[in-house]
Order: sequence, then C-alpha cells, then structure tokens
Amino acid sequence: MKKYIILFLFAVIIVKVAALTRLDFLKQQLETASGLQEIVILDELQKAYWKIYPQASLEYGIQALKSSTNLKNELQKGKQLNNIAISYKHLEDYEKAIEYMTLCLRQVKKINDIELQINALYYLASFENALARNVKAFEYALEALDLSKKSKNHPGLAKCHFIIAEIYFDLNDLKGAYENYLISLAEHENFDDKSSYALTNEKLGEIDLYNKNYNYAEDHFYTASENYEAINDLESLVRTYQALGRIYKESGEKEKALEYVEKYAETNEQLNQRIIKNKLLHNYEYYNVIGSEDKALEYYKLYTAHLDSLKTEIKQKQVDELISDIEYKHEKEKAKTTEKILEVERTAEEKLEEKQQKIEKLVNETQYIEKIAKLENDKIIKQIEAMQNERNLKEVELKRQQKINKITIYIAIIIGVFIVIIGFIAYSRYKLQEKYTSEMEKIAKTDLLTQLPNRRAVLDQINYEVNRFLRNNEPFTIVISDIDDFKNINDSYGHDVGDKVLIALAKLIKDSIRKQDICARWGGEEFLFLLPGTDAKGGLTISEKIRKKIEKEKIKHGENLLTFTMTFGVSTYTKGSTVDECITRADKALYQGKKTGKNRVECFKQTPVKSKRSK
Repeated sequence: MKKYIILFLFAVIIVKVAALTRLDFLKQQLETASGLQEIVILDELQKAYWKIYPQASLEYGIQALKSSTNLKNELQKGKQLNNIAISYKHLEDYEKAIEYMTLCLRQVKKINDIELQINALYYLASFENALARNVKAFEYALEALDLSKKSKNHPGLAKCHFIIAEIYFDLNDLKGAYENYLISLAEHENFDDKSSYALTNEKLGEIDLYNKNYNYAEDHFYTASENYEAINDLESLVRTYQALGRIYKESGEKEKALEYVEKYAETNEQLNQRIIKNKLLHNYEYYNVIGSEDKALEYYKLYTAHLDSLKTEIKQKQVDELISDIEYKHEKEKAKTTEKILEVERTAEEKLEEKQQKIEKLVNETQYIEKIAKLENDKIIKQIEAMQNERNLKEVELKRQQKINKITIYIAIIIGVFIVIIGFIAYSRYKLQEKYTSEMEKIAKTDLLTQLPNRRAVLDQINYEVNRFLRNNEPFTIVISDIDDFKNINDSYGHDVGDKVLIALAKLIKDSIRKQDICARWGGEEFLFLLPGTDAKGGLTISEKIRKKIEKEKIKHGENLLTFTMTFGVSTYTKGSTVDECITRADKALYQGKKTGKNRVECFKQTPVKSKRSK
C-alpha cells in the first residue's frame, strides 16, 4: 500500500510550472515604464548584467544616462556615469572606466554631492592602481581622504585608508599597508558594514600570517569569519576557514586545524553548488539577451535540473511525512470503529446485569413472578442475541466497506499511473521533437568543418548590430579575409590537407579575437569577422594582429611544415547604408589587398566622384 502512495505522490510532485526570471520581469516592466521609473528599471538591469553580460550592461547604462539627461535629473545623471564606468571595469577596459568616472566626478562636484565625490575618487584610485599607475592612484586616494576628513564621513575614511593600504601592498610596503588597514578597521567602529569590516580583518590576517604572528592572524581571521557567516558570504568563508586551518596546523593545534579543514570542505561544496547554479543562470541570461534562444533554453534546462537535484531530499522527507500522516489517520479511524463496537458491548452487558438483578428479586417474591421473570429473561436473551447478530453484521459490513475502499484506491492508483505514463510519453515525444528542431537549427547555423558560425548565423548577428547602431549610434566593423594561394595547397597536398589548414586556422582565429567578436566561415577559404563597438581604426588593428599570428603559424604535414598567409578587407558600417553594401565594400578592400601584394590588411576607401564640366 505504501509503495503505491509513494508512486502517486511522486507523480504529483513532478508536475511543475515554469516561472519568468526576475530579469524577464524587469524587461516586461520596462516596455510600459517612463520617467524616473524607467531610469530605476534600467539602472537595476544594468547592475544585474555587470557580471552576466557587461556589453548589455553598458547599453542599459547608456539608455539610463540619456533618460536622466532628458529629465534634467542631475543627481541620477551622476549615478549613471558612475555605473557606466563600472560596466567598463567589468569589460576590463580601465581607460574607458577612468574616462567615465572622471565625468562622474565633474558632475557630482557640480551638484556638490560630497558622498558621491568620495565614491568617484575612490574608484578612480582603484582603477589607476589596477593599471599599476600607483602615483596617480595615490593622488586620488589622498584627495578622497581629505574630503572625507572635512565632512567627517566615516565610511569614506574607511574606504580611503583601505585603498591606500592596497597601494602600499602592491608596492611591497607591508608596514604602510598594515598601518592603513588598522586605521580603516578603527573607522568601521562608527558604522555597520559587515562585508567591508570582514574584508579589512582578512587583509590584516594575511599580513600577520605572512609574518608568522599567529595569535594576531587568528583574531583577525576569526572576526572575519564571524562577519562573513552573518551575511552568508560563502566565497569569503572558504578563504577564512582555509587560513584558520593553516594557522592551527602551523601552531600545532591539530584538533582545531581538523575542525576548520572540515568547515572549509563543507563550505567549499556549498559554494561550488552556488557557482554552478549562478553560472548556468548567467549563461541563460547571456544567450537570452543576444537572441540565441536555443542556447538560452539549453542552459535554463540545466539550471532547473540542478535546482531539482538539490530539492530531492526535501521532497522525499515531505513524502515520508505525508505517508506517516495517512497511516496515522487510518489507525485513528480504525480505533474509532473499534471503540463504537466496545461501547455497544458495554451497554449490552450493563443491561443484562440489570435484568438479571430484577429476575433475582422476582424469584424471591413469588412463583408467578418467577414465571414472568423467566419469560422476561428469555426475551432479554433474545435481545442480546439480536444485538450480537447486529454487531456481527456491522463487522461484516465494515470489512466489506474496507475491501471496497482498498479496491477503489488500487483503481485510482492504476488510473493515475496510466495517466502519468501517457503524459510522460506525450511529453517525451514533444521534447524529442523539440531537441530535433534545436539540433537542426544548430546544424543550419554552424559550419560542419570548422565548427564556426556559417553565413546565415553571422548575418543574424550583423542585423542585430545594425539595430543597435540605429538605437545608440554604436559603430561596428566587418572584415572579410581570404587565404592566399589556397588552391596551391589543395593542388600540392590534397584537399585533406586543405581541410586541416582550415580547421587549424579556425582555432587560431577563435583564440585571437575578443569575447564580443564573431568569426564565421563565409565560404570556401573566405572568413568574415564581425567586430561590435569597433571603428575602422580598431578594425585595422585587430585584423593586423590576427594577420601576424597567421603569418607565424606552421602546420606539420609529414616531414614538412606548411605556412600560409591571409589578406584582409576592412569596412565600417555607415549610416544610411545596407548590410550588403558594407560587405561589398569589405570585399572590394580584400580585392585591393590581393591586387597589391597579398598578406596585408586593406581598409575600404571611398573614391570621390569627379564632376563633369561641359567643354
């Protein structure tokens, strides 16, 4: 009985309702939002995409900046300049990040927002330090520190001393770093920020551990772990537990070392589960925003499957608890029925006892009464027998009803299992068809030899960039390249070697281009590059870098080392032109490069039309 109930409950549990992600919900709201609400949604989308897809984050930031400018909201404008700078930081373009953070600093100085000025100076110091421009970073940090002191801004003072400590640390001045970390820690006493307080303690602990000051290192790492635990920062907890385990190991406290090694292992496993979940969700969001629905669906399935695996134990417990409840209810009903039967028996026994007492009384009085008593006794006996028969009938009826209920439950389970099987078969067929369609779509957009996107796939992406150009005036460049004298390779070594060259070239190109760039096989030995956010100068630079790598590449064939070169034609998309026109210009530039010597990069130049004058 129990196993049938489990089957039925699992059949109910596997039915799920797919929900929109939080970002999908924000995008829906954005369609009808306006004014300040639109800016707030764009701001939230930008921050959400910082790590998922920095390029999309940048686009949302630029839209928010335009809306803030149109509304003449100077404060919001300053905040959006700050956010755009951070988007560039996630794109690892620190020069652009510095450029926009400088604009942010000018804006917030204009509206005299001290807190935002301190924040902008802090980030400028951080960006300059990341580029190893320590002197410039120090200047920004000191300016922020002076402003924080004047305004008695304790969070600002803590951040300024922290970045100064970081600069000292990068310059290998551990004493200067330690002093400034201590000052930053002291400032945290004036406000509550567990994350920042924990990180400062962790930095002090690292220096103490390096200097083998185990007592101080233990205090700092223990304080850091307490604060990380309070905010459930698993990534940082893994570091602190690992450091504490090392401290106790080196100081000879084996039991404590083992305790923190176990904590490290357990937390690291939780962190890995979270990383897998976030990575799958981030990949879903990335492919969703670039319009690759097949890839987005693939990662969403992986994400939901991962969540389901984590919930299996909880569901099993819920099923066991529910079964226990059902069994308890059954036992309770059974007990009630038995109690009713016993009540009837008790009533009958009480009546019999009462009648018997009356009979004894009548026998003592007279013979006549004795006869009457006998008749009465016979009547009572018949009543008792009738009651006994009635009880037996009730028991039989009860057993019959229980049997009917049992059969009904079996039938319901069989019907339920049958429905689940039919539903599962239908769902499986649907998923198989969906997978087949997805695979066919993937094959249709992929070159089978090089595994690069084919002509159809790259044209879809080019159309996406055209729409982006029309919205944001963001430039993009198309490059067409061709292997020089490829026919000679095929004629001399055979088409198998030619294919080997194409495969090696595809791998080299994929390893050489940027994350946002796309390379596709255009046809034969021709390749097309799509360079988003890139003007003609940038297209020439990228193409020249790839050309030099190809020139140095050697492919082993038997005892021979084959070398080959490529010629590139560059064309930047311009307003008012079509995609075909842009590609044709790149093709013309390629032809010009072939004509003037091959193994070169040529940019399309518009030939001026001379006016005809009548003689």
